[in-house]
Amino acid sequence: MDRLSPFQLDKRWLWTAAIGLLLFLLIQVFPVTGQLFTTDVHPVMTRTTAENKAFEWATSRFGIKHEEVDAVTVTHLSDSDTVGYFTKNQLMDSYNKKWSKFAPTDVYAVKLHLRDKAEALLLYIHMETGKLVAWQHLNNAGATNKVVDKPVMETDKLAAHALDYAQFWGVTPQDWEWIGNDKKTGSVKFVSRKANIGESRLWLKVAVPDGFSVFKSSFPPWAGGSVTYGVDLPASFTAYMKDQEKLSAKLSILGFILPQIILFIIAIVYTGTHGKYTSYRRGIFLAALFFALYAGLTFNMLPGLRAGTWKAGANVGDNVNLVISLVTYAAMAILTYFSAVGGDGLWKSMGRSLWPRWNESNYGAAVLRSMREGYFLAFILLGAQSIILLVLEKSLGSFASSDASQSMYNMTYPLLLPLLAWCAGISEELQSRLLGIGVFRSWFVGGARKLLRREPSRRTAIVLTTVAMIPPGLLWAMGHVGYAIYPVYTRIIELVIMSILFGWFMLRFGVITVIFAHVTLDATLMGMQMMFDGLPGDFFGGVFSLLMPGLAGIVIWWLHGAISGRNKIAT
Repeated sequence: MDRLSPFQLDKRWLWTAAIGLLLFLLIQVFPVTGQLFTTDVHPVMTRTTAENKAFEWATSRFGIKHEEVDAVTVTHLSDSDTVGYFTKNQLMDSYNKKWSKFAPTDVYAVKLHLRDKAEALLLYIHMETGKLVAWQHLNNAGATNKVVDKPVMETDKLAAHALDYAQFWGVTPQDWEWIGNDKKTGSVKFVSRKANIGESRLWLKVAVPDGFSVFKSSFPPWAGGSVTYGVDLPASFTAYMKDQEKLSAKLSILGFILPQIILFIIAIVYTGTHGKYTSYRRGIFLAALFFALYAGLTFNMLPGLRAGTWKAGANVGDNVNLVISLVTYAAMAILTYFSAVGGDGLWKSMGRSLWPRWNESNYGAAVLRSMREGYFLAFILLGAQSIILLVLEKSLGSFASSDASQSMYNMTYPLLLPLLAWCAGISEELQSRLLGIGVFRSWFVGGARKLLRREPSRRTAIVLTTVAMIPPGLLWAMGHVGYAIYPVYTRIIELVIMSILFGWFMLRFGVITVIFAHVTLDATLMGMQMMFDGLPGDFFGGVFSLLMPGLAGIVIWWLHGAISGRNKIAT
């Protein structure tokens, strides 16, 4: 018996989807203040505008002309530890009122590579106002130039000298108190005299180049200098964040990368042993689409890749990041292909057909139906995710930080962000759900069959199928522990629960429906992010993101009908 269309589904599904959407809006979208239909959106400069602002500052304050610059890179940087501390302790409002205007946690770092010199000038630009908030003169290794052989000064005079220098760059001297010198960089360190935020305090470091004199320099020298700021956080919190990063790295390697290699081998084996139940052409288009999208988006996300290595001080070039990423995505595309063939063949060998083929007469109608069902299921998933995260926040004290490597502001064309939803939906559903659940179900049910020496009961098979959703769900969750949500096991708990819902939906509605549900879920989250990121034009990009899965389903339905001559909507 053919499945019902979403508009003929039991009302319980529709009500559940409506409740899920409402929970998502109340918990994740609307501000926690209760002002349901307003949000505090600040306009943010584009990367091009930030580059132009940097050139204005370079000319007016440093005397650097445009033709003296050989190359420019613009990277969004975020002080993730500080953001995490403020978020965890509910101090973001205090930060926004006290520090955000002159010491923002998020900046555009514009690096001006000087022509004919192995040096660069790094300007930190306020993302909303375009103000120059900090700067560094870098050598060819990317480090701040060390100032050596300085004239010996008394401590109080050295501090006053540094503040005189910093004043030219917009620093108010009376706001800062000297606390020591950094011998490695030759800089002088100060802390703010203004009130701290929680247990955090704002610091300022100033490196004064030789030859600076407040009496004779209306345009002071900058080569070898720097004026930077940061936040000193409680030692207990910084130690916690370091431990979390180490745990995340271990879980990623032991819990995701190594099992992913094993899954790759399993996918090849099951493709060979169960290929007779399906076609070896199965999944070629989706795997190719996955790689094409990710390869194209990698060029779009090069600033983000750069930001990901910035904190560690790794001087990794864009070309290296690009090659590593493309090789990784090629391997993932191959795994996606084998997962499609092996998974489809495995399920068909167990008497289940979860994935219609293009040459079937009702394929277009099935895709259109799956798209519509995918929206309803996505709303249910969004509501479930919201409840899970809320419970984890209240019970475990989980909190989110920032991650510049995933930032909208580190995309050359932010409007392309929604395409990432297709990459995740295609690869993760074919790998973790179609193949992963199929493999573990065959193992568990097969093991029960051998143990009982008979076919297990329907109830036993259902229980074993449910249990089979957990191992691939755990593998899927381990691939997301690198996200800036703490403690890192927060995402493991969340996504293992979500994986059971995804698995149940796949068995109930099929592979195409669950891919659409996954894409719609991600596209909705991305769309909301775009609507409120402050970049010009992104609000309409967010609206497009919400509509994108539906448009894709309609296009596939129309294409299949146009090619096959059958255009009808499933009822």
